[in-house]
Amino acid sequence: LFVDIRGYTTYSEGRQAEEIFSTVNRYTDTVSRVVTQHGGTVVEFTGDGVMALFGAPSPLANKEEAASAAGREIIAAVRTLAVEGPGPERRPLAVGVGIATGEAVVGNIQSADRLIWTAIGNTPNLAARLQSLTRLLDAAIVIDQTTWQHAGAVTADFERHEGVEIRGRRQSEIVYALPLAATEGNLPPVNRPPVDR
Repeated sequence: LFVDIRGYTTYSEGRQAEEIFSTVNRYTDTVSRVVTQHGGTVVEFTGDGVMALFGAPSPLANKEEAASAAGREIIAAVRTLAVEGPGPERRPLAVGVGIATGEAVVGNIQSADRLIWTAIGNTPNLAARLQSLTRLLDAAIVIDQTTWQHAGAVTADFERHEGVEIRGRRQSEIVYALPLAATEGNLPPVNRPPVDR
């Protein structure tokens, strides 16, 4: 799972470093708590981005459902972290989430001064690309077909997009997206009857 703040560069422009640090600190704390509550593990923070794994280092039953539920909760939880707007108003913080399911190499990578635990491979790359597609598809969350097939009712209201071009990949993909409009106000409930896949 990858999550990234929308409009982070615009938000950062003209603000004091202390204010930016405070906002990012509240954001990463919120995302970390949600990921942990759903059985995931935060792997790394990269500026305004967060990478998390579900199913590693320990196996996790229904990992696709857990990751998708975490994604929905992250969208709602981060929205409560209002930031100052250009005028006197405060506006909610917004993020995009990308989720992909598959194999990855998980372990320690040696840097000059320490070991860094991470996941590398096609699946993490795809999840990062799906996160970047949230802007193009006007979506809060974008997931791959494998995640959608196994996530059950949590993703029942996601919309199917066929033939989506993904940067760096030779073939187009089928992806599923939770429209941004569907997350305005309260998020749709996730406890729905199972649907046939």
